[in-house]
Amino acid sequence: MPGNHSRVVFQFDAAAHATHRRLVSRLAEGDAEAMQLFYAEFSPMVHGIVRRMLEDAEDAREAVQDTFIKVWSQASSYRSDRGEVVAWLVFIARNSAIDQVRKGARRRRLHETLRSFPTETEYPAPEQPESIAHHLIQLSIPQRQALELAFFSDFTQSEIAKALRMPVGNVKNHLRRGLAKLKQIVARHE
Repeated sequence: MPGNHSRVVFQFDAAAHATHRRLVSRLAEGDAEAMQLFYAEFSPMVHGIVRRMLEDAEDAREAVQDTFIKVWSQASSYRSDRGEVVAWLVFIARNSAIDQVRKGARRRRLHETLRSFPTETEYPAPEQPESIAHHLIQLSIPQRQALELAFFSDFTQSEIAKALRMPVGNVKNHLRRGLAKLKQIVARHE
């Protein structure tokens, strides 16, 4: 249950820890069977961790998926001298859940910005903030990039200008025009 911070303790003996380290070694070599075994061993634990941090079940599923994608891609970075596999996995799962919280906050902030952004004609606010991301692809590339960096990566206008190698004035223009166009696109699809 979200918000429930009671701790679930997983006890693993030395043999289990050794098995976990071997699985991660196999993962680092690209062994798909090892991934299946790793997932079977740890998915209930990872789901429990992220579910306590996330209210939405779909967000929790995404965080679990992101966790195991990161495990697969970062297996070679695991160092047994820094701790057991379980601790490494908990760290990854916790960060995936935090990323999911941030992603939800960015979607809500974009939704609120669109709701309050003035245009020549007032349009009703979109019902589902998730649909906004779908409509971003209809913007020009500079507008889409500027909005994605601002709302999904929390970049400042100066950071966007540096990332896109353009003057801050152009970034402001792309943000303003992109928001206006996005609001019109969303209104047409409602």
